[in-house]
Amino acid sequence: MAHQTLDDLRRVIRRIETRRLPRAAPAPVEEVLGGELIDTGEGQLVVVRREFPLTHRHGRQPLAGALSAPLNLLSVLARLKAPLEDVRQLLFLDAETTGLAGGTGTYAFLVGAAWLEDDRLVLTQHFMRDFDDEPALLAALWPLIERANGVVTFNGTAFDLPLLETRFILGRRRWPADLPHLDLLRPSRRMWTASFADCRLATLEREVIGVEREDDVAGSLIPALYFDFLRSRRAAPLARVLAHNRDDILTLVGLLGWFGGALAAPA
Repeated sequence: MAHQTLDDLRRVIRRIETRRLPRAAPAPVEEVLGGELIDTGEGQLVVVRREFPLTHRHGRQPLAGALSAPLNLLSVLARLKAPLEDVRQLLFLDAETTGLAGGTGTYAFLVGAAWLEDDRLVLTQHFMRDFDDEPALLAALWPLIERANGVVTFNGTAFDLPLLETRFILGRRRWPADLPHLDLLRPSRRMWTASFADCRLATLEREVIGVEREDDVAGSLIPALYFDFLRSRRAAPLARVLAHNRDDILTLVGLLGWFGGALAAPA
């Protein structure tokens, strides 16, 4: 009995000592997310860069299809004042935010940007480790926006671009109000409203591009995942958020390519 009591006491002591052990510090965010910490001149920022050959297929759609997109027709369908001219000068944008309502209290904590360069698609994702990283994020985005002759989004008219413009203004930075914006939601509605129950990006991705995502995170959960990260500093759950953002942009490029195949003038 005394021996058993002594063993019990030792187990209790081990449990107490284990609780006192310091927790391992979370791994650096850039390592967990597969990116690097860059200095923008306005502070440091995590940037994840990936390149895809234009032969890469997103579902059924090769990325190279975007090169044949009928920009004149799409510009009309999107009600642009002047037609877009060069697909290689377009910037594909998608933002993940701290809330879905917009407004001055909403931040874009992750902004994905992609463009066609030579024989590949370059995709960069700009991630804020906390709100103090916003000047660095805006500084990293500005050269990409400045050199573009237009941006491509999906429902960016209602959300992404107004939010980014607000963040630029609050950061005392100029936003190019005259930058042409091709919102693919508009031509998509004209094309598929009668065919599908809705024209959400996820629906078009599945039905048109042929992509069925696995282990995707719902957009409505993304703000909570970011706030969890701010509390815990553990970035592993955010890998799914970056994958969601990356796939959204690949679908944007794929949709532009689909329009290229379907609407391009016959030879």
